[in-house]
Amino acid sequence: MASADTEYSQTLQHITDAKLKELSNKRRIFQERKTTALQKADSLDSLVQKVRALSDGVKKCFDIRIDDDGRVSDKSESNRQLVTELSNIDRFLKQTEYDPSISTDTLERWRCSLLSLLDVQTLKYEYAMLFAQLTMEWLFVKKSPKIRSSEDKNDEFEKLASAQKMESKRNWEETVFKPADVDADTITAFLGDLFTSPSGPVEDETTDYAKDVIKSLEKLREKVSKFEDELTSSAQFNSYTLQWVIRSLLSSDLPTEKQRAALREFLKDNTVLIELADVLNMRLTALDTWSWGPEVLVEQRRQLNGSYRIYMHEDLIQAIFLQYMGIKWSVFFKKSLTEFRKRKGIWKSPRSTVPDIDKKRRRFYLDSPVTDKPSLQIVRESIHFNAYFVSQLLDYEQQQRDVAEGEVEAALFKKKSKKTAVHPAMYSASSPKYSPTSPAFIPQGQMAEFSAAVDEESDEDMGFGLYDGEDIESEYEDTYDNHNFAQKMLKPSNPMQAKQNLLLLLGADTTIYKRLYGEITCFRAEYESLYPKLPHATILTILKFLGVSEKWARFFEKFLTAPLRFADEPDVEPRLRCRGTPGSHVLSEVFGEVTLFCLDFLINKESKGESLWRVNDDMWFWSRSQDTCVTAWRAIQRFSQIMGLPIGDKTGGAHITSEDRPKAAINSELPSGRIKWGMLYLNSESSRFEIDQEMVDGHIGELKRQLQDKETSIFSWIQAWNTFASTFFTYNFGTPANCFGEQHVDMMLQTHERIQREIFSSEQGTGDHSILTYLRETIQSRFGNTSIPDGYFFLPIDLGGLELSSPFINLVGMRDSIIANADSLMNDFFKKEHEKYTRLKREYAAKDKDRLVAQNKGYRPDDIDTFMSFEEYTRHRELLNYTPGRQLVYVYDDLLRHPPQQVIGYDKSGPISVGLAKLQGQNGLSGIKSEWHDMSPYWQWVAQLYGPEIVDRFGGFNVVDPGLLPIGLVSQFRSGRVNWREE
Repeated sequence: MASADTEYSQTLQHITDAKLKELSNKRRIFQERKTTALQKADSLDSLVQKVRALSDGVKKCFDIRIDDDGRVSDKSESNRQLVTELSNIDRFLKQTEYDPSISTDTLERWRCSLLSLLDVQTLKYEYAMLFAQLTMEWLFVKKSPKIRSSEDKNDEFEKLASAQKMESKRNWEETVFKPADVDADTITAFLGDLFTSPSGPVEDETTDYAKDVIKSLEKLREKVSKFEDELTSSAQFNSYTLQWVIRSLLSSDLPTEKQRAALREFLKDNTVLIELADVLNMRLTALDTWSWGPEVLVEQRRQLNGSYRIYMHEDLIQAIFLQYMGIKWSVFFKKSLTEFRKRKGIWKSPRSTVPDIDKKRRRFYLDSPVTDKPSLQIVRESIHFNAYFVSQLLDYEQQQRDVAEGEVEAALFKKKSKKTAVHPAMYSASSPKYSPTSPAFIPQGQMAEFSAAVDEESDEDMGFGLYDGEDIESEYEDTYDNHNFAQKMLKPSNPMQAKQNLLLLLGADTTIYKRLYGEITCFRAEYESLYPKLPHATILTILKFLGVSEKWARFFEKFLTAPLRFADEPDVEPRLRCRGTPGSHVLSEVFGEVTLFCLDFLINKESKGESLWRVNDDMWFWSRSQDTCVTAWRAIQRFSQIMGLPIGDKTGGAHITSEDRPKAAINSELPSGRIKWGMLYLNSESSRFEIDQEMVDGHIGELKRQLQDKETSIFSWIQAWNTFASTFFTYNFGTPANCFGEQHVDMMLQTHERIQREIFSSEQGTGDHSILTYLRETIQSRFGNTSIPDGYFFLPIDLGGLELSSPFINLVGMRDSIIANADSLMNDFFKKEHEKYTRLKREYAAKDKDRLVAQNKGYRPDDIDTFMSFEEYTRHRELLNYTPGRQLVYVYDDLLRHPPQQVIGYDKSGPISVGLAKLQGQNGLSGIKSEWHDMSPYWQWVAQLYGPEIVDRFGGFNVVDPGLLPIGLVSQFRSGRVNWREE
């Protein structure tokens, strides 16, 4: 199988060569027949004879079948329009033999139409040859990468890039080959306190809470034990499971290109899968003897954002085995930890802080039940539960998270190291005292007895260690997932979208909190290289605390302590990894999420129900109370210090106040730097996320360097441009939403315009160049093609275009749909809220008070004759249901909405419709399609903007006739990752 990649590429190359040879032959034959037809027509005197000669010539040029008298007899559907036109001309010419009313103008129109058919086909062959030349150029560059001359090099940039690469490698080696200084006993004691200690001021409540948590912890441990038994008690691998494991592995960035080719071959051969399953089942049976082998090679790769990552290259069988183990444990822990959170009383909520007397008074005065569904807070909790709670773990085995290349957070090219300010109390040498009866100190075998002493009720578990045979209604919280609010926030397609959504959630709450409470405090923190620095002792201690057996703990420890050697250092002995987890492995994500689940629980507990908004190691927290933020930040620092996880320098905080309040400094204990994400920073003065133009400048310079490296191939250059200029920049500018307003979209458009102006401005700085000017001039200088229409560059590959991506189309399309000022939503809310209060007050005055007392079981407020004050009525806007009528959750939903793309006008009788109709029956089209409504708004825009010229010049949207293009080769190259220049 080692040669699968070579064989596959060679086969594709042979197919492409055959297509290009056939294209060349067809073009030559067409030109010869066209020349003959034109010469014959020119030699004739009669206009009728000229038209007849051209008609016969067109039939030969297009290989149209004819009968004995020269008339069209072709019934082919592929050339139906052409056949129809030629058949009609045959009949019309027959009419001219008898009908003197057929004018010369009519004959001339037929002649011009026939000449147009020849000219359009000539143009299509010209562009087919251009596409072929571009493909061969790309293939040549793939086989023979550019060797940069000294003139191409920017010495200062090269030295900086090389130094960054060396420094990154050195830091990585200093981290992973040195054990972390953490104490397993301290971690165990901390976990024991976290999962058993009281959480509130009332003794009875805290005792019940401790009982609930201990019971839930025991159930989690039982599930872990059952899951382990199930995972090793039967054959896990078969041809079906291997198919989804291999597909999952292919969707990761772990395999090399050669390994990917071999994996694709595995999927085609069921016999290979069966044999492979036998080997893997034997490996699972002998789990105690599993090992990495003598060494695992690693390599350093540059990422689009300028950072470097280390990749392991284990053999394929090992990779498949570990992928399966990772997926199974990931799905198990996702379900188990989710159930732990859902158990009643475990996860705190601010909704529980509403006093009973407040609910009783609302029920009385409003004459309606008091609920929290729907309310802003429960929708907020629903979003956190569905989108951010242990979100790196998998929901099901076949789940894949596809991330477009370029969707990666931007990083600064030059970073100055800085220490994150840590509260001195967090580094106290002494640990708090813990009760010797804490579950942390009780052996696993005796835990059931302890739990029974706390709660004598017994529960039986059923199934694969995941679900209990209990009354779901009584044991679990209603997470209220069946609402229609903020739907795009509930299920982000991948972690990158979840990160973008965090900015919207903070933006929405900023708008609301400023108007309701006059302030909001927030901070962002990120661990310094979580996976390379995650201590092994931390991982194993937490897993054991949650019930993982010694057998599996030994396997996980061997997985963590891999013998590593850099592939470019053949003479260096492999070294055992002492810290961190293998990159791009699902098991690594399991270890990271299970560890940080403990942090999530800690923050929820100590902040009285507030949420840590976390995607992997990227942590966000905000609250109307600055004191609550301080409490959360202290908890993060204490957790990080005990677990041996250093907080990185991507840390910042902000205290934002409304315009009518005096500006106040952020609490000195909170991070003082700017909150940054991607190329955005939170401006505490304007309370908006704004683009960091200095950071953009740095990435413009990097984009220039990368494009220079790709300039030997047009296709390669466009692929790099689409990934960097369109996807990467656009992603890091944030996603437009109502909470950001129209100003954010304008800022994105202006910055994209500046990027293109600076990339393509002339040496004299006149700025009169554009991306199309550059591509036109480049193609003309290499291949001689002139007068290339604009649409050619943007049309999809499968129609013969270059599929250049425009970052402007979607932004312009949604600009006028966005709410210009987010505060207008709050103004409207306040107005309607006051109108509703006035109506309720009026209605209450007319009600029978004795009836209300009877309905409320004799409850009689002291101020029964006076309706509740407006302050009391609005006291719990976030926490309770205020329906009927427009309540705060509707404002929240509107603020989080993405503006829809404006509909592009479409004339069903115009040239665009004619061009689309010619795509009927053409399968596999990815962008522009035969049905208008089957296209995305982006491609509708492209079709309408560039379609008229394309249809006019090529007779339709096919720049090249289907079947003539080496689509397979181009698609394969486009599906691969861009190899970014490192030095």
